[in-house]
Amino acid sequence: MRVIGITLLIACGLSACAAYCSYGDADIVVEQWQHVSSPDAAAQTKLACGQAVFHRLFELAPGATALFGRVNVADFNSPEFSGHIMRVMGGLDILMNYMHDEPALESMLAHLATQHAVREGVTTAGFDVMATVLMESMPQVVEGFNTDAWRNCLIPILDGISAGLP
Repeated sequence: MRVIGITLLIACGLSACAAYCSYGDADIVVEQWQHVSSPDAAAQTKLACGQAVFHRLFELAPGATALFGRVNVADFNSPEFSGHIMRVMGGLDILMNYMHDEPALESMLAHLATQHAVREGVTTAGFDVMATVLMESMPQVVEGFNTDAWRNCLIPILDGISAGLP
């Protein structure tokens, strides 16, 4: 029964993504995201951006560090934690670049929701904090940051990933 409930929550979260992020909003977000994740942006730039995001996340939710023990969060500059940051940035990159392909985006969000649902301690509240952090951080690295477009597209993506979480 729990699997059916999680599946329904994921489906509702995914359909919300399409409901709020217009094609025009997606165009803006995809274009602005290229400032962070274009082929010209070096891996070090992506890593620095990701480190800033996680640093702020842990400032706002210090207990969240316990969720990242398997990737050696105790050493913020460790290869394990740096690798995790790059996976998160790479995942965001893929999601941002598939905003115009709703079936592919929904499939990826469902996959990520399933991955996060089995992680002990991961909650929707944690994703709400991550949304706050990203909405605070992105204007610092994106010229002409469009708050409305990002809110309309990023929040439903994070809601899709956190669908089914407590």
